[in-house]
Amino acid sequence: MYQLLIKTFVRDYKNTEDAHVREQYGTVCSIISIVCNIVLVVFKLIFGTLVHSVSIVADGYNNLSDAGSNIATFFGFKLANKHPDAEHPYGHGRFEYITGLGISFLIILVGLMSLKDAVLKLFNPEAVKFSVPALIALIFSVLVKIWMGYFNRKAGKEINSTALEAAAQDSMNDVMATSATIVALVASLVTDLPVDSLIGAAVSVVVVISGISIAKSTIDPLLGIKPDPETIKEIEDYLMSYDCVMGIHDLMMHDYGPGRRYLTVHCEVDASIDMMTTHDEIDNIERAMMEKFHILTTIHMDPIDIHDTLTNELRDKVTSIVETIDSSLSIHDFRIVTGPTHTNLVFDVLMKDDKYSKKELNKLITSKVKEMNTTYYCVINFEYSFV
Repeated sequence: MYQLLIKTFVRDYKNTEDAHVREQYGTVCSIISIVCNIVLVVFKLIFGTLVHSVSIVADGYNNLSDAGSNIATFFGFKLANKHPDAEHPYGHGRFEYITGLGISFLIILVGLMSLKDAVLKLFNPEAVKFSVPALIALIFSVLVKIWMGYFNRKAGKEINSTALEAAAQDSMNDVMATSATIVALVASLVTDLPVDSLIGAAVSVVVVISGISIAKSTIDPLLGIKPDPETIKEIEDYLMSYDCVMGIHDLMMHDYGPGRRYLTVHCEVDASIDMMTTHDEIDNIERAMMEKFHILTTIHMDPIDIHDTLTNELRDKVTSIVETIDSSLSIHDFRIVTGPTHTNLVFDVLMKDDKYSKKELNKLITSKVKEMNTTYYCVINFEYSFV
């Protein structure tokens, strides 16, 4: 079924790196999910009302909120694929996050309203009428949600979409919630306890938690989150595979929505080689980065003297000192400035966390460097890693 639908509605479906193809995947998945959720809403609201089951009604509202999320995803894919314009040179990729944030607030609101109804029913219970049609409707709901979860997860992996994979996980959460509702309905045959209200409240809490989770997942990329470590490692290894690159630092990646990532990085190069030659190689690397990772890359060249014996010796010693203090620390842009009475060791220290303050680190490094030679003075610039 998955392959049939994708082949039918997604042109050039194998070219998943293409933005238009990616949009088609998102559109197909969103429409299918919307239709399925609306069908489930109608089933549950009708049967929940007929059998006086607040848990079934609450589960129906949950499906309504799911449909809202699917609508947000639909428009997110559409708007995110708009071309950059004069006012938005980085494109419109973050529309997906913004619409998702709005829908997450609606989900939370629906969950709170359902929770209120469940609590009121707890104090003013109504007898739940067991109904075979209602049971069939709920079982049907579970089967539909399992299929939706499979469909969205498979599509999400095809185009590497966290939005679709999140939708898949949401469907599986609904499977658990609806299964709990089935338990409440069956329990009405053997007990008069307000199992329905309790499970209805639990389902409502699941809806609220889901809304909060979606809100967080949309706020994080809007604020700017740390890039995936595996991706960064792959990029670093790729850059270092070029002979002209002696080292890299100050790597920063900005995410302006799916398919719109921008990267800046400093690459250390041999200062003795003609800069025009090196610049040509750097240009080639930038183009290769776009082809391989689909990331617009800007590389700053940092010429370093790799042929000066004293500089190399001191760089190695200072590196050892810094790593001995904390293995997560690293140095770059190392150079020396000699004078008649002392020598300045100028370098940057990259910090991964706040284990040490800058003042503490400066004192520790300086004292150990002084142990090598009292005429050595450290001029250190401390900076935090962006990845």
